Amino acid sequence: MKKKLRSGFLSHSKLIFSLGAGLFFLAFWQIPQAEAAEITVPRLELASRGWFENDEFTVSSRVSLDLALTGGYKYTFLLGLSLEAADIARAFAYRNFNFDPISDPVTAEHINALAEKQKHQAYVGFSVAKATINNILNLPLSLSYFIGSGDDFCTGDEFPLLFGADPFGTDHKGFFYFPSGIGGNMVRQYNGIHGAKGTGLALSFTKWDSLIIPMMYIYQDFAFQPDFLTTGSSVNRLYSGDLRVLLNWRWLSLETFGGISWNSDMDLKFRGGLMFHLSGRGVEFFAQGGLTAWNPDEKPNVDNMFFLIEPRLLFKNFGVYVTFFYHPVEYLNILEVKERGMADFNIKFMFGNIESGFIAGFETATELRLNESDSFMFRISPFGSFAVGGLLWEAKIRLKPQELTNPKEMMELFIGIRTAY
Repeated sequence: MKKKLRSGFLSHSKLIFSLGAGLFFLAFWQIPQAEAAEITVPRLELASRGWFENDEFTVSSRVSLDLALTGGYKYTFLLGLSLEAADIARAFAYRNFNFDPISDPVTAEHINALAEKQKHQAYVGFSVAKATINNILNLPLSLSYFIGSGDDFCTGDEFPLLFGADPFGTDHKGFFYFPSGIGGNMVRQYNGIHGAKGTGLALSFTKWDSLIIPMMYIYQDFAFQPDFLTTGSSVNRLYSGDLRVLLNWRWLSLETFGGISWNSDMDLKFRGGLMFHLSGRGVEFFAQGGLTAWNPDEKPNVDNMFFLIEPRLLFKNFGVYVTFFYHPVEYLNILEVKERGMADFNIKFMFGNIESGFIAGFETATELRLNESDSFMFRISPFGSFAVGGLLWEAKIRLKPQELTNPKEMMELFIGIRTAY
């Protein structure tokens, strides 16, 4: 039975890839002569965090951006690059470190220094290359070929671009709220419930300007499987397919998706989720919920649940955000046991001109490990922020009352800039 399932799925995936490739090459016949290209920065995040560790002040900085190359209405091309560094000061210092293992004696200090150099390298990394053809054969169809980090699901970030809606996605993501990343890996960040990461095709139906846009993805996933990590072999490849539907109607914005991943041994994993945003006069409600991975041979459990709710009160000179976020153990097909039972509970009070973006306030943040009764961390953070020129500038002082006996380690400084459109 499993052999039949495997051959059926492989035949089905080959058929989908063949059809997609045919549509993609057919679409190129529709491309007119290229217009002048325009380079924009649709997303930018620049942040620095400073704190005392072992009586030394440490600075960790991160830069992440997307460069978009746009060539007119008929086609677009997106190239994404990111600059990553856990400690950019050490990265510059270790850049000048070197030794000759033939002429110099190899000591434990050399080995440790090389390990630190590797750990603190700063590099420009490839993020995504994506080409999109719109109105294929004059039909309301768009086809994208992507390599890298494609679309993120259930973030809400695409609604301003696709429907002209006001931005409504949660701020509780990225380096601003997860400076150590997922499981201590600062490169990995939460952004939505799932995302298409790999090499593949995306097809979307764009007939209605403000109602529904279904999207279909088929791709080979970039996530490493255990066989690769233990034996160095990548023969156990992972394939994925997803279907999304987006709805934007008056006071309701909604997105839902479902997907499946399988490897060459036909081990299956399912996923699905829902995001919605309700808006009224002075009141908003944003929520994301779903399963990031489910093995049909196992019972569903809360470990792989992605759950965020965020009620908001917004007036002209005052606002309150309340956020609860439960971390999934498996995210983007990568298992991180350090996230098991982790949850965040934040309350953000804002004062100032909310509409213009000049605000100040304070935020309380509580990190909980729900499977351990005595594990939690509490912080209170006065902050100030303002939005200008499409960028949000924010500065925070994060205070940890648990470290009251050690004044140096109870304080952390944060400065960040990110796109706000």
